[in-house]
Amino acid sequence: MSLIVQKYGGTSVGTVDRILEVARRVVKTVQLGNSLVVVLSAMGKTTDGLVKLAKEISVNPNKREMDMLLSTGEQVSIALLSMALQEMGQPAISLTGAQVGIVTEAAHTRARILRIDPNRLQTQLNRGKVVVVAGFQGIADAGELEITTLGRGGSDTTAVALAAALRADRCEIYTDVPGILTTDPRLVADAQLMDEITCDEMLELASLGAKVLHPRAVEIAKNYGVPLVVLSSWSDAPGTRVVSPPPPSARPLEGLELAKAVDAVEFDLDQAGVSLLRLPDRPGVAARLFGAIAQQNLDVDLIIQSIHEGNTNDIAFTVRRNSLNQAVAVADAIVPALGKNSRPELGEPEVKVEERPIAKVSIAGAGMIGRPRVAAQMFNTLADAGINIQMISTSEVKVSCTIDAAECDRAVAELCKAFDVANSPVGLRSASHKPPAVRAVALDLNQARLAIRQLPDRPGVAAKLFGLLAEENISVDTII
Repeated sequence: MSLIVQKYGGTSVGTVDRILEVARRVVKTVQLGNSLVVVLSAMGKTTDGLVKLAKEISVNPNKREMDMLLSTGEQVSIALLSMALQEMGQPAISLTGAQVGIVTEAAHTRARILRIDPNRLQTQLNRGKVVVVAGFQGIADAGELEITTLGRGGSDTTAVALAAALRADRCEIYTDVPGILTTDPRLVADAQLMDEITCDEMLELASLGAKVLHPRAVEIAKNYGVPLVVLSSWSDAPGTRVVSPPPPSARPLEGLELAKAVDAVEFDLDQAGVSLLRLPDRPGVAARLFGAIAQQNLDVDLIIQSIHEGNTNDIAFTVRRNSLNQAVAVADAIVPALGKNSRPELGEPEVKVEERPIAKVSIAGAGMIGRPRVAAQMFNTLADAGINIQMISTSEVKVSCTIDAAECDRAVAELCKAFDVANSPVGLRSASHKPPAVRAVALDLNQARLAIRQLPDRPGVAAKLFGLLAEENISVDTII
């Protein structure tokens, strides 16, 4: 007999007919000999409707009252599903996040889970009941029984966290698509279903706009080794498995979503830098450059494009040291073909080679998601050591910087100390491995760009800027 946690999203329980269909699927799963916890989102667009009501009362609603309001949506869906299961002869009980012991930070509208007390859940499961849990919500660890919510998409997080706390055999996320697709099927009709994807790949896709799984849920699945499957609630298709290697050691469930942000410090000494300055800012420039580089079968690691006044851009990239001469030759050949700038006073395009040996140092970890202070701490650590950052590349699970190669050992030592990596399950490792092929394409329209020009090139500038943003709890996506 397996213990399974199933999660159904808003479209899967959007109507009474859909709730009855979910109930039939749940009963079928139990009849196969499984114990079952079911996590539900609010019905359909219920949450959007509640937000609209709040905005009709207040332009800037109080966050505590928003949590009180929004947490009601899931209570409707769990009660209805429990009724449906009972009508079908299946014992069931509905419980809110607080009732199942989901304890969170006292941070309204964006709380992280601290711990889960699974005793009440386990008691009900032992009685043969299906436990139907309200996703997206918990109760603050402050002694005042304050209801909190986990942020939009938090029902995924609830489900995977419960699976981790119960040590479930697997967690199934049911949605309105057959699994994880190579891109948004609403935009590309022939998007392909992936049978399997790694947690690291899914974290990147989720953070870049793919909405089928919340990145915090993937983070928990990776940290605690939760077997995860994404399926359609409209069919019996096998869906997509989200896989990761088992954790080297068991993580404590205390501080469940506050696990160590950085698991590893990585370094790569086999780096060489090339910059193309004052390129025309028009479509096709980057495509021609990297198309020509690809024709020479050269692997490019970091790519940075920065903007300037006057419709010009700089593009900098790194390659392996033994590929530097070829890359420079390609760049020298392509620059004249790109044309001149529309404003001669800005200067002509040119190729610049980083003369000094460089190294790439990175911090990596699934716990970095949504924590702006992590990048700021990395930059502060390097600044305090007097190490200047040349290039920065970021993702939700990794921040990489290029520095002078002579500073690499010292940078790695300081970063290991700052993030306590020596005691991590992953530890220090070399990052000189070939990156994986492209698996999927994601779209994120929720972006705004801010450019700060003509900053001095010295240690501490990035640390100061991103430290100030972190103090305001502002998460930064792409740093160039």
